[in-house]
Amino acid sequence: FHFERGNALKTFFFFLGAALFGTVAVAEEPNVQLEEVVVTASRIEEAVKETTSDVRVITSEEIKKLNVQYVTDVFRTFPELHILQNGGRGTVSSVFLRGNEPQNVLVLIDGIRQNSPTTGEFDFSSITVDDIERVEIVKGSQSALYGSDASGGVINIITKRGTGKAGLDALFEAGSYDSYRSSVTFGGGEGTTDYRLTGGYSYTEGISAASAGSEPDGYEHVDLSGTLGIRPSNRTEFIFTGKYYYDFTELDDFLFPAGPAVDSLEFIQRRNHYILSGVGRFYVSDQWEQILTVSTVEDDLTSRDPNNLFNNYDIVTSIDAADWQHNLNVSDAATIIAGAAYRVEQAENKGFFKRSVDTEAFYLGSKTKLQEAEMKFVLDAGLRYEDHETAGNKTTYKVGLLYAVDKSTLALKGNYGTGFRAPSLNELYFPGFGNPNLKPEESTYWDVGLEKDILKKTLTFTVAYFDQHYRNLIEFDPVTFIAENIAEADIKGAEVNVVWRLHETFTMTGGYTYLNTEDEATGQRLTRRPDDKYTASAQYRTKRFSLLADYRYVGDRFDSAVQRELEPYDLVNISGDYAVNKRLTLFGRIDNLFDEEYEEVGSYGTPGFSIFGGIKLTNI
Repeated sequence: FHFERGNALKTFFFFLGAALFGTVAVAEEPNVQLEEVVVTASRIEEAVKETTSDVRVITSEEIKKLNVQYVTDVFRTFPELHILQNGGRGTVSSVFLRGNEPQNVLVLIDGIRQNSPTTGEFDFSSITVDDIERVEIVKGSQSALYGSDASGGVINIITKRGTGKAGLDALFEAGSYDSYRSSVTFGGGEGTTDYRLTGGYSYTEGISAASAGSEPDGYEHVDLSGTLGIRPSNRTEFIFTGKYYYDFTELDDFLFPAGPAVDSLEFIQRRNHYILSGVGRFYVSDQWEQILTVSTVEDDLTSRDPNNLFNNYDIVTSIDAADWQHNLNVSDAATIIAGAAYRVEQAENKGFFKRSVDTEAFYLGSKTKLQEAEMKFVLDAGLRYEDHETAGNKTTYKVGLLYAVDKSTLALKGNYGTGFRAPSLNELYFPGFGNPNLKPEESTYWDVGLEKDILKKTLTFTVAYFDQHYRNLIEFDPVTFIAENIAEADIKGAEVNVVWRLHETFTMTGGYTYLNTEDEATGQRLTRRPDDKYTASAQYRTKRFSLLADYRYVGDRFDSAVQRELEPYDLVNISGDYAVNKRLTLFGRIDNLFDEEYEEVGSYGTPGFSIFGGIKLTNI
């Protein structure tokens, strides 16, 4: 565990020990443990313990205890997720899931596809946590149910809906780098209607995006979201959702091709992002449910830099989609999922290209559960046919198996599947780079895992091994200077996660992900993936007070953009809150407690020691 790295890790484990011996004698009422339910793994509601896929669920309670503003800060606390951010707040934030490229990980918000039609990936930099109910992360290839972009997994951010009597909540925070934020939520839900409206604003003077720079790069963010649910009868429900956010970000430049990031005094970027969706759920009978979803997503990205012509662009992208899903409960033990989907992706990079592609798809899935005495078997299968206007048609499939023994609280699972990614619009059409003859990337994937509860279910231990092979990878060809299907890659690894509930008031968690990646054309590791990532946390919680310390270690990794190894680093963060009464809570956090100097992306800056605090008001 790299004890030679200094006092940070030693102090962290001292904190753990002190918290353990200081709290074990405190008596509190036990928490009621509710069974976790997910909808992303098989496209139907199911218990996490009955999914064959390896699933991570991040609940609103887990998010709340961190007292952070952006979802990227939540993701950094999990070993299977590696975050890259090109500087401070507002700069591009990418997520690698188990070593898979961001464009191979499908991102959904309330089930609505978000990956950019131009780059193929999603920029997480603007996603705040205020409205998040939970995040469902399904690891491994999910193309059999979700199609292109899901060959490395799916991240589904599910937002809150109004419940109970109408009420108003508010949050105010201030802290380092002249940062402050505020958010207000109004919502409720009784009878046949629920509603929720949230608005937020934040600003920070920021840090220099370039690690060697001296000028702070500021960031301003505004967001507004609303949801309305209507249930005309017990067999019909409509859900309407709208989301908008605006960003103003100051950026720094990068010396091409392998030079460092450098100060740019007038480089700015503005983003307007819109999501509109409508969902109708119709229970035709007790055995047949239909779900019709229509949505539109638009992103307007503009940048200006009077000192560099290449930093000026106007990019407008949109995704219009419809999905008609049918869930058939054949019996208590078997469910069939069938559906059809259609989407149109459009992009205009003004002065360069304006294009669109459409995709049609049909999918079929099944879930079968067999219970015999203390033993449970679950078989999960999926098949999808997708016809991409340019890349052609592709059929993918997946099979998963779960075997569980209730008495011994042991579960074994395994999955095998195929995946693909259709070329993005930049890869197809960007002048001087795009190639309309590109074939889709293809992959095969398998994993095995084990979960075991021991010590009277106070200790949960999970371990998994995964193996994924990519072919026809799309890369820049240094000979032709255009995108070509010229690469193959392997991603293998293992994960271990432990949750130890030592007492009603005290919980410890730990996780480790090991990656072994290879670009088969060069024999080198894939860029920017750490071989090792450790995370650990300790939480002490009573009815009114909560204190959390979290630690993470990220191993060395090669950054091809700057042609050098990035040094390993470890960070310690602390957060806490105190409920003064039912309406008022005080909270605070310290990030990078020991002021570690580190890089997520070569030559780009990261925040040092910083402190934040604020208040939360409930039902005011």
